[in-house]
Amino acid sequence: MRGLRCAILFCFFCPLFTNGQSYGLRFSSHEVVQEKRTTLNITPTDNLCLRGDIDISFDLMLVPSMEVYFGYVFRLITAEHQNIDLVYNQRLRNFNLIIGDALRGSFTIDSPRMYTGWTNVGLHIDRKGGLVAWSVDRVRKGSTRAVFKEDMCFRMCFGASTFDAFQTADIPPMCIRDLRLSSDGETRYYWPLSESTGNESYDSVQRKVAAVSNPIWIKPLHQNWQQASVTVVSGTPAVAFDASREELYILGADSVYTYSVQKGQGGSTPLSVRAKNLLPGNQAIADPRTGTVYDIDIDAKSVRTYTPGRGGWVGDFPNGPLTEFWQANKFLSYQDSSLYIVGGYGQLHYKNAVQRYSFAARKWETLPAKGDPFTPRYLAGLGTNAIGDTAYIMGGYGSNTGDQMVNPKYDYDLVAYSVRDRSFTTLYRLKEQEEPFCFANSLVIDPVNRDYYGLIFQNDKFNSSLRLIRGSLTTPVMTRLGDSIPYSFYDVKSFADLFYAPQSQKLLAVTMYTNKEDMTEVKVYTIASPPNPYVPSVAPAPRSFPQRAVLWALAGLALVALAVVGVRRRRKKTSGLPSTLVAHAGTAPGAPPTGTPSPAPPAMAPAAPQMGTPFPAPPVMTPAAPPIGTPPQAPPAMAPAAPPLKTAPPPDPRSAVLLFGQFEVYDKDRLELTKLFTPLLKELFLLVLLHTLRSGKGISSEKLYATLWKDKSAKDAQNNRSVNMVKLKGILDKLGSCGIAKEADKWVLHYETGEIRIDLAEFLALVQLSTPGQPDVRRLLAIVHRGAFLSDTIYPWLDDIQSEVSDKAIDFLSAASVRFEGEPEFLLEIAAGIFLFDPVNEDALKMKCKSLSVLGRHSLAKVAFEKFAKEYQQMYGEDFQHSFHEILAN
Repeated sequence: MRGLRCAILFCFFCPLFTNGQSYGLRFSSHEVVQEKRTTLNITPTDNLCLRGDIDISFDLMLVPSMEVYFGYVFRLITAEHQNIDLVYNQRLRNFNLIIGDALRGSFTIDSPRMYTGWTNVGLHIDRKGGLVAWSVDRVRKGSTRAVFKEDMCFRMCFGASTFDAFQTADIPPMCIRDLRLSSDGETRYYWPLSESTGNESYDSVQRKVAAVSNPIWIKPLHQNWQQASVTVVSGTPAVAFDASREELYILGADSVYTYSVQKGQGGSTPLSVRAKNLLPGNQAIADPRTGTVYDIDIDAKSVRTYTPGRGGWVGDFPNGPLTEFWQANKFLSYQDSSLYIVGGYGQLHYKNAVQRYSFAARKWETLPAKGDPFTPRYLAGLGTNAIGDTAYIMGGYGSNTGDQMVNPKYDYDLVAYSVRDRSFTTLYRLKEQEEPFCFANSLVIDPVNRDYYGLIFQNDKFNSSLRLIRGSLTTPVMTRLGDSIPYSFYDVKSFADLFYAPQSQKLLAVTMYTNKEDMTEVKVYTIASPPNPYVPSVAPAPRSFPQRAVLWALAGLALVALAVVGVRRRRKKTSGLPSTLVAHAGTAPGAPPTGTPSPAPPAMAPAAPQMGTPFPAPPVMTPAAPPIGTPPQAPPAMAPAAPPLKTAPPPDPRSAVLLFGQFEVYDKDRLELTKLFTPLLKELFLLVLLHTLRSGKGISSEKLYATLWKDKSAKDAQNNRSVNMVKLKGILDKLGSCGIAKEADKWVLHYETGEIRIDLAEFLALVQLSTPGQPDVRRLLAIVHRGAFLSDTIYPWLDDIQSEVSDKAIDFLSAASVRFEGEPEFLLEIAAGIFLFDPVNEDALKMKCKSLSVLGRHSLAKVAFEKFAKEYQQMYGEDFQHSFHEILAN
């Protein structure tokens, strides 16, 4: 653990983040069972042969906060069955080079760097001189004698080795990237390992495939927020984060819930002394030096404490009026051992007061402020330097007078507050934003790079989203990072915060929303640091291919185009009439004008039959395309004579409306249109689409008005509907033959299935099949693998539809499982599909455990059972009533 302590110490003396792109491959190690450990095999089919001197280099980093680090970094096996291994020795904290059965050398890497940054490791093989040398950051660290043949052929893998007679599952928890093989100084193969998905990595020189099992690709960990936990708490809890212990505390009245970043799991502790009052608007903060958590009632000028492991709260809050300090900012200052509260909102007034609570004197006071004016505000972000003598406050919403009635506006100034001088200094102001935004409660400060990190969101909509940004403490610039987080914002019913875990090198985002039943849903999201820049969804650029291949491809396309023109001319001569698109009710929005020559598709009908009505199965689905918006890596110039590429199945050429998982919409060129849907347009579109799919009849104007504009008069609601229908038509036109028409006082969606794919329509077609075959089941699994139905969407009217879709998926997969009882591998896929909709489904548990047992994977079966039992206990608050042996015997 000494290396870990060094890594923690290193975090205080180096930048919290670096601004470059993060990519590479992370290896699952001793923290998982052997079957789940990672292998990178660069010779999956045959030996690799190189002439001359050989250089192998790669960047390496160890994963922090793990218990076991021993294992093989790589194994190289020559055609003569001689092994060259690089092994990390945890006890001595060094890397050993082993040739055959002998230890031939060792080297070390500075401990803090191993866990916080990349180190280049190199191996040089001088065949003529009979020498093997190793280097760290391109500086030679040692060498040894060895004998090799003139043409060196070998196999090589990183991580777990599956080579006959050289198998091993002992691997350190590590990350590698930029793997390069050279001969006589010229790069022959280069794997950046910059993929985001899949079990293959392509070298950018000759397109050689490296096979990867159980990969954890680093790029999405730094690009996408991962939902880590969801906790539902009665009342209005507060959250606090202890950065030294990397524990998040969710403070309830009778229990304290925790989430450990290092363990990646949550827990709860019942309180022997419960809180009598859990007042709305209360906030909490943790002191990482002592581990004490403080809960704060600003109005009552009261602070109570909770220390983990000591049973309950010390102190309580008196009954009082509703808080006047909603969304206030707070910080601890070690300069004077005090707690500071800044700003807030309540009783129609924004605040700019600075309040201080001295822990030593146990005294509250309001401090007079000096320096630049600090306008009253709330929904600002605040962060401090290491000792808390300077607080940085960014943005917010308020007014110059503090009166909500008098010209409220958004603030985009960065202000520094000095604890020593008790003064404000305006550092700069950002320009006015096209899309105004506010901040989550906390900023994360990087003192070395003089940057701050914050979460911004639009506070003028309920279905908002949090977006991570990096700003400067010195200049008015701002950069968006990563993807977005769904955030239900309803002013005083919502709260969001941002924290940084230095040992695990992760950012944490926390969202809270309290519903009408006074239940609060607390969601925790994590993203690895440094976070990658935001990538807008654009069509992926074509990869670079050799010039000759490009010319051949262009020539082929020209021939195809000529053939198509010829066929169309022949059809026109034989028919004598131009083909036109026939709509269900007149010409569909986006259809070509009457008389425009085009192939004659079938008449458009409502998007899908109602649930429960049989209809033909949809066309066979093609495999999913790579993630939209993932930019291709820029490889080095490719060799002029590359080997033939494997032929991949063509992507689905249609536009797509995807409802399973997150709501996403793409046109036929794979350009994402999702962001064109404002929250109102999205809900309007889904209301028409889903009511069309369920009944085939659509939705009435009255129901639209009651759902979307219930607070408006009939005339205003009609005007809003007309305006938004026009906006929606502009988006749907980009999809192809798609539009909304009014039929018998109901709004119905029409679209051409040959041009547009809606995954829910395909799903409904499949679940109506009475005797589905294995291809049908696989097609359904391919649809639902993105996640539960509209998992990122919350509307009161949507709950019943989501439950209905989940029930249909579970019923279909459960019934299908009976037909494939003798195929355990396929049953595992079916069980995984059921767990997407019901994580505590007992039938799926039996199916998974018994299938794993049949396949001889007994340890995996036991792990699956224990994971299920833990989730069952967390969901129902009681132990699962069946044992592992009962599940297998049942």
